[in-house]
Amino acid sequence: MNDVKMIDFLLPDFLANDPFLDFILRILLSIVCGVCLGLERKIRKHPVGIRTLVFLSLSSCLLGITSCTMAKNGIMTGDTTRIAAGVVTGVGFLGAGVIFRQGYNIHGLTTAAIIFTSSALGVACGDGLYIPVIITLAICMIMLTVVESVEHVFFPIEQAKLVKIEFKDKNVNVPEISALIRNTGLSIADTDYKYDAETGKVVLFYKVFKPNIFDYNEFADKLSKLHNVRSFYIGHGEAK
Repeated sequence: MNDVKMIDFLLPDFLANDPFLDFILRILLSIVCGVCLGLERKIRKHPVGIRTLVFLSLSSCLLGITSCTMAKNGIMTGDTTRIAAGVVTGVGFLGAGVIFRQGYNIHGLTTAAIIFTSSALGVACGDGLYIPVIITLAICMIMLTVVESVEHVFFPIEQAKLVKIEFKDKNVNVPEISALIRNTGLSIADTDYKYDAETGKVVLFYKVFKPNIFDYNEFADKLSKLHNVRSFYIGHGEAK
């Protein structure tokens, strides 16, 4: 049975013979990873910025170095990879903090994934895996820039919205209202109907998908021309 050959990322001689230089390069590479990922998030106006990801990558790198040093010098008995496992658990809580729901939409998933990636790159820097770190960082930046632009061309951004239309009476032509909404560029996913027997009023609720470019004024003009419309709302959730 043939032995499986594993890729061995050996350090160059000048690094292997100079532990201090090796340590500096690991730290600097982890900082570069945090800066690159943080700069991309900051340019796109996301809450997680450069300093957060630099500290995350840097601390993960230091923990990776600590794990390797303990294993090499026999300082810790047992499984030293538990340090890296602890990093993964802690970063999971940090990533969960940036995910939030706004109406029908979930935000922060990509940022949470970048937080996890920043930590993974930091741990890999601490282990001295220079080549895998550089390749992974390059792939990440390509995914966040080039691939994202291509994705928006073929899959334009659509946000789920709630459209609430309140009528003065129960004389409502639901198919006509639905057709009017579709003509403004909205895609209807679901419809709910509410009737108040005491007031005789009807409220329609539409879950719709709004394209990235949408003319709110045109939408308001078309709805205002209906004779029995009392008020309407389009937004992330229930109108007050």
